[in-house]
Formats: sequence, structure tokens, C-alpha cells
Amino acid sequence: MTSRLIKSLSLSVFLVCAPSGCEFINFDAPMDLAPPSDPGTGLDGAVPPSSAPLYPFQPGSIWQYTVTAPDGGVSRKFVAIDRQPVMVGGNGPHQLDMAYPVRTSGSVGGQAWLVTMQQKVGDQIVNWREESFDQQGQMTLDVNWEPQQLEVDQSAERTRPGASWQENYTEIIRPSGGVPTTLRQSEAWRVVGQELLALPGIMTPFQTIVFQKSAVVGGSNDAGTGDAGARDGGTGTSDAGKSDAATGRPMLPGESEAVDGGTVFTMPKTLWYARGYGKVKEAGGNQPTEELSGLELK
Repeated sequence: MTSRLIKSLSLSVFLVCAPSGCEFINFDAPMDLAPPSDPGTGLDGAVPPSSAPLYPFQPGSIWQYTVTAPDGGVSRKFVAIDRQPVMVGGNGPHQLDMAYPVRTSGSVGGQAWLVTMQQKVGDQIVNWREESFDQQGQMTLDVNWEPQQLEVDQSAERTRPGASWQENYTEIIRPSGGVPTTLRQSEAWRVVGQELLALPGIMTPFQTIVFQKSAVVGGSNDAGTGDAGARDGGTGTSDAGKSDAATGRPMLPGESEAVDGGTVFTMPKTLWYARGYGKVKEAGGNQPTEELSGLELK
């Protein structure tokens, strides 16, 4: 039923949940939805938003994004969590652990170009492995992260405005038929604040928590001694334009700042998360801008 509904819609859709369940709504005409920030409301009208997860990691759920490329081209992508966990596989330390394949594709049920092995660990959603595929479904790249790459941290201390921390990990990149490359990586995360975010075709804005993350090079931890911007693992760690709501002034190109003894590349990726809905926007880094246009949570 889900696939049939999505394929039949040509315009923006958005999830509306009622006691009877969830359905896609066609946004040929804008609708005024109950904002997720209203007290006492949530996905089912009963869950307080303060207790709803930033990333509702529910098997079978599907997110639809409108993707705008730097040259103005527009497309869609779908991110779907498999219904059942499987072993991570690959060659990393988590190969025997269980995780959910999260598939990124151009259509519902279509050939995925990325499959990321994700799992919920405490307050975090983490990435352990990611495979890239060509149009024929042949794997072209296999990446493992040790101990893990952070997708998002939902803890109270790391969702408050002004919070900042650094993630360090090793990335092992195995091109199909090529020689593996090992890079020591480091990412600086910052919660720049909260923002009431309006998206095209959706009348009600989202109350969001805004994260920024940047590659870090140098510093006493010796992280990022490889090319920290070589690839973004499908999660947006490449450099991007930066607007820091916490300080009130956008950083200009060429500026840098010290974080934990390292030099942060300016222009980080910016991520907007809304409780109960997940990531609703991603922008920056001369990469395509992604905006939520449809969703079904299981």
C-alpha cells in the first residue's frame, strides 16, 4: 500500500497521523497541519514533542526528499529503513553485529545507490558500514568505520544550543577491485540553536534543532591526518557554508577557528532535525540541498 501511494503522487506529500494510522497527503493545495512543536501533540497527537526522537528510527519507514543541485537541477531521493536487521558484513569490527540496512534510491523500491548499515546505540544513531552501487547494481565502494561514524546524537546534553563535541574514527575505503585506503577522520559537531523552518509546499513550519558538522584537520589527537574531505560517507561531512545562529554572524570564506586543538574547516554541513520527523533539511558544502517532501513512519 505504501509503494502504491507514493508512486501515484506527482507533487509534494507529507505525513499526517491520526488514531486510525498514517497516510500520505497530496499537497496540490497547501494544508495547515498541527505543528509538531505544539504542547501535547506529536506523531499520533498524544506524544509530547520533547520526548519524541530526533530520528524516529523505525523499520519500514520511508523519507522522501526534494533534492536541489548547486546548478539548480531538481530531483527526488528516497531513504528507507529495511524491516529486518541483518549482519553488517564487510571487513570491519562490526561485521558480525546486527544493523538495519538504510537504502537511498531514486524511487520507492528502486535500485539503491547507497546502503548504509545503521543501528541505534543508546542516544545515538551510528553508521558502521556503507556500500555504493552503480546503475547495474554492482558494488563500487565498500566503506567501514571504526568504531563508528555518528549519524546523529539525540541526548539532552548534545541537543542543547551551544553544545559542541568532536567525533574521531577510522575510515577504511575499499574500491571494488582496488587497494583499500585507511584514513583517520575527525568531525566537529555543534548545536547552533533552534529554528522554526518552513519548507516548500508545507504550510506549517517545523520546530528544528540545527546541527553543523565540519571536518577537523590537525590538533593533538592527530585525527584527520588523511584527506578529511575525501568523501562524505553519504552523510554530509564535506565542507559547506556556515551560518552560526549561536554567535549571530555567518563566518566568511577563508576564516577558521580552533576547536579542541584542531583547525576546523569553515563552511560545514548544516542539518535540521525535527522531533518525531527526523532530518527535514540538509544544506551546504557545494552539495545538493535536501528538503523533506514526504514521509511514512511505521
